[in-house]
Formats: sequence, structure tokens, C-alpha cells
Amino acid sequence: MGILSKCSLVAFELLNEMFAAVGAGFLGILYVVKRGFNKYDSIRTLTILVITTASVAYITKRNNKQIKPNKKKVICITGCDSGLGFSLAQHTVDMGFTVIAGFLSLDSKGCKEIRQKYGKNIIQIQLDVTDSSSVKAAVQTIEHFLTRNSGYALHAIINNAGVMVFGEFEWLTERLIHQQIDVNLMGTLKFTNAFCPLIRHHRGRIVTITSHCSQSVLPGLSVYGATKTALSGFCDGLRVEMNKYGVNVIQFIPGSFTLQSNIMAKQLQNVQEMHDNFSPEQHAFYSDYFKRYNIYLSFITPPPMPFKIEDEGLYQEYEKTLLDEKPDAIYKNEDYRYKMFHTLFHISPWFIRDWLVTKFMAMPTYVSSDNNISTDSYDDDLIL
Repeated sequence: MGILSKCSLVAFELLNEMFAAVGAGFLGILYVVKRGFNKYDSIRTLTILVITTASVAYITKRNNKQIKPNKKKVICITGCDSGLGFSLAQHTVDMGFTVIAGFLSLDSKGCKEIRQKYGKNIIQIQLDVTDSSSVKAAVQTIEHFLTRNSGYALHAIINNAGVMVFGEFEWLTERLIHQQIDVNLMGTLKFTNAFCPLIRHHRGRIVTITSHCSQSVLPGLSVYGATKTALSGFCDGLRVEMNKYGVNVIQFIPGSFTLQSNIMAKQLQNVQEMHDNFSPEQHAFYSDYFKRYNIYLSFITPPPMPFKIEDEGLYQEYEKTLLDEKPDAIYKNEDYRYKMFHTLFHISPWFIRDWLVTKFMAMPTYVSSDNNISTDSYDDDLIL
């Protein structure tokens, strides 16, 4: 047997063992380690190395000291009208920080509720991260606040503002593509760039909300995932750039809470826009599949009123981004299902990964009979 064949066999055996271990959970991992430990010196060495490294990492992480929140530390959060921003603004002020919350509209339901509940304890500003003049005004407002309040410092900016449009890439109009890029990516870059001098002066931290989609982009979210992947890369580069100035750059993956957020509030309007811009050929080809796909998504309805997300793990991980003296590069809030699937996504060959993604998403499937319709027979009105 040649060297290449032996390497291929070893790689296959390792991958096979890995799937067995991850699929069977903790007991499966113990079984694989025990079997290898008894047979191979290399497995014994690797096991000792992994246990030692994990122990050191655990001890180091446990000993990561935390700062104490106080009102003289200012946190600025974007996208507080609903969902995650609405929730983080409240949680952050409850922690003891001074919060400046950016709202797309000061007349939004979320802003009115925060104003009623917290009054001046949360400073509300109008902020559109896609508008340079709005971002500049936000910087000036915070500079004036810090000047008027001696001893106060800008501890962190939280890049949270974002939009998501669910739909296959071919279906998206140019406006829907640009909207996600302009808000999620360009808006974050614009806002961060404007605040760099101030955050550098105060040796604060830059926290950017990314997503599991930044680690494995999912079908139906190709543009959204592309923007979050770009932000992840941006954070990696910026982290090294800003570290020498005493500024920490952190990614925060908050997990999935679509039913508790308004991130898909305009999904039905977006679907109608996609449908209205289809060509006759696209109407005929996608027909029933497009309708079934979006009927499935229609059950993800945004709450009628913004409310604080209920997820203990979310707030535990979020607090670390603000309090850890030596913060990690990335913090994640994820349940066992997300951990398992995303681990498998990364260790699997692409064809297995794609199959796993399909199972993970559980979306309606396309069948070839869906497009057996004349181009003259499509319905001009989409009914969900």
C-alpha cells in the first residue's frame, strides 16, 4: 500500500471515529478515547496533551477577573428599536452602566416603551447607521455628554443594528440585497470608523454582533450570512490593529431567537417584492415551491410589541464581553443542538456538510415537478 493510500485510510478512520464520537455524545467520546488509549502510543500522548491544554484553558478562563459596572462607564448600543438591541439596552442599564441607546426612530414602539420604563436612565438618540450625518451627530452627542460629565468614559460600543431577508439569492431584488449590505456591513463599518478616535482615547472596547451564519452560511440567508462573515473577518483584522492602543475588539454570537425578535418583521412585504419582480420564466419555474417555502416562513411572526428576550445564556455571555478584564476574541450563546450541528458542519466533507445543513434547516424541499407549469399560467397575486 502506497503512502497516499495509507494517509487516505488514516484520514478516513479518523473522520469515522470523529463522527462516532460526536454523534454518540460524551459516552461515544469516552469509548473512542479508551479504545485508542489501549492500542496506540500516539493516542495516549494526544489524550494527555488535550486534557492538559483543556485544563490550563479552563483554569485561565475561570481566573479571568471582571471589572465592576458603574455609571461612569458609558455603553452605546445601536439598533435598540426591537429585539436584541431593545433587550441589551435594558439589561446593560440594569447591570449598572450608563446606556446611550440608538433608535432608528424616536417614535418607535421600542423607544416609547424604554422611555416610559427607564426615563432618562437610558439616553435615547436617533441613529441611522447607514446615514453618515446621523452617525456623526451620534459621535458629537456622546462627546458632549462625556465633556459635561467629568470622570465618565466610553467603555464600549455595541454594533447591533441589523436586518435579515430570508429567501434564495435568485429571488432577492437589488434593493433587498443592498439593504442587508448597507445596514449589516457598511453601517457597522461606518459607525465603528466614526467612533474609533473616541474609543481609542478612552481605551474602551468594540463589541460587534455577528451570527452563527458567520461561521457557516445557511441556504436562504446567503446575503445575510455574507455580511456577517465579512464582519467576522473585519473583527479579526481590527482586533490586532486596535490591541496596541489598549482597545479590545470582540465578536458576540447571540444565538437564535427569531420568534422573540422583529428582525423578520418585513418578511411578508419582502416576499411580495420578490414575487412581483419575478420574470415569467421564474414564476413558472418556482411556482409551487416558492409558495410552499414562504408559507412555511409565514409562521415565524414577529411579536406585536417589542419585549425583552428571555434567555439566561444570552445575558451571561453578553456580560462577559463588557466585564472580562482580558476578554476573548469571541463569545457564543448556543444550545447543544447548535453546538452539535455546527461542529459537524466544520469537520465534515462538503457533501456531508451540505446534507447536514439541509437537515438542520428543515425547509420545504424543491421537487422537479414544481416547475411543470406553462409560463402563461402563473398567478400575479401571491397568497400566503
